[in-house]
Amino acid sequence: MLFSLSCLHLKVQQKRWSGQIHFYPSGQTLSTEQMVSHQCWLTENLKFDFGDKIVVVSTPTPETVTTMLWLWHHGAVVVPVKHDMNIHDIRKISDDCHAVAMIKDQDVTAFDVTNKQQSLFRENSRRQVCGADLALLIYTSGSTGKPKGIMLSHNNVITAMYSIASYLKIDENEHIIGLSPLSFDYGLYQLLFSLAFDCQFTLYEQDFHPIKVLKALNEQKITLLPVVPAIAISLSKVMRALKRQLPDLRKVTNTGGHLGETVITDLEALVPGLEVYAMYGLTECKRALYLPPEKTASKKGSVGIAIPGLEAKLFSTVTDEGGQHYQQVQPGEIGELFVRGSTVMQGYYGMAGAGANLIPGAYRDDNWLATGDLFAQDSDGYFFFKGRTKELIKQAGFCIYPTESEAIIEKNELVNLAAIIGAEDKFGDEVACLCLQLHDDTPDNQTAIQDWLKQTIDSDYRPRTVRFIDKMQLTANSKVDKKSLVAKLALEG
Repeated sequence: MLFSLSCLHLKVQQKRWSGQIHFYPSGQTLSTEQMVSHQCWLTENLKFDFGDKIVVVSTPTPETVTTMLWLWHHGAVVVPVKHDMNIHDIRKISDDCHAVAMIKDQDVTAFDVTNKQQSLFRENSRRQVCGADLALLIYTSGSTGKPKGIMLSHNNVITAMYSIASYLKIDENEHIIGLSPLSFDYGLYQLLFSLAFDCQFTLYEQDFHPIKVLKALNEQKITLLPVVPAIAISLSKVMRALKRQLPDLRKVTNTGGHLGETVITDLEALVPGLEVYAMYGLTECKRALYLPPEKTASKKGSVGIAIPGLEAKLFSTVTDEGGQHYQQVQPGEIGELFVRGSTVMQGYYGMAGAGANLIPGAYRDDNWLATGDLFAQDSDGYFFFKGRTKELIKQAGFCIYPTESEAIIEKNELVNLAAIIGAEDKFGDEVACLCLQLHDDTPDNQTAIQDWLKQTIDSDYRPRTVRFIDKMQLTANSKVDKKSLVAKLALEG
């Protein structure tokens, strides 16, 4: 039984952990001897108080894994940042959360925190880590462009970990690969699964390259592959072209955007017996919805139902003589997704009302998280993603939900990636602009896709302009970087 992430450290320390953590392609394996040695070094070189924030640069190394476990055991709050983040951006994060130090492998930088908050309680004995303590402060730029620190307690993380593992049926026979960095919660949880459920975990050390990743999947006999849509599309394309097989792979999970029906169908055809879990989540509650693989065919386009232990409903905001309240929408209607449960964040560090909002209920932990994302729900209770409230585009009075339209467009075999962003026409009115990356960007294919768009999408909901992009820029989490597309179009006029 785990009561905090400190318990994972004790489990490894007391040699009760029977899993394995590998690093590919270096061939390193996390060993008890390595961990003991690095913990001794940490004790000598890193000084902090219980509850202090420590920035951890998430290099894919045994030292990073050891550092995180050791910090949690000693009551620190881990602030993970990507290993290639520039020092200017790291300092913005460390200043925002008043971090006392930054550590990268065996390199420690101490920060001068002049306005460190003093505790009301002055103990004479060692503090005990418990589930209510903060474990993680994960920064995400979100839609505002300003980094927001999402506060997650040990209870938040442990509950999410058990919930996800229960429907993925993770046990000691699983072998998971980590393609996402440990600074991204999707990558970090794969590591936690190994430590909690005694399975194998291979942390991929290089930048994504489909052929190299396929080689790793085969060599390591990976059974569970976590992906984001761009990675899934690239892998399925290369597997189909090279006729590669993955005999050990049994499960694929997805986050970071909608996984198109065509991609799911391709993966299932390429890997017989494969279970594909389409999922939806946000760092503020880790995971919210998942689609059981047996429902993939009957609930095409859905991201499923609430994860175990979480309540999810769709509401619209209503103002009447009684003031503002939230009214649950009817099946088939579009509403904003609200969730509640023990995985919901504690809030944004030092900020209120930024991004997703917490709506308090009748008691301290009775909070609804307003996600800012729009869904419809069918009569069976399955959710269908329609877009984000801040992404909604009103074109000539018609509401266009980019994610819904992108999913339709990406079904076309000519399309590699599609992204719809808001723009203005010559009259200053809002219109939708479709940015396309084709598999083979030829004039004939450009003409063919534009003809297909006219035949497939009603003119009222069809993007007014189409731009062909040689290569879509992706974010650190492998999502299409829509901000860069907006900036690019602004420069082009």
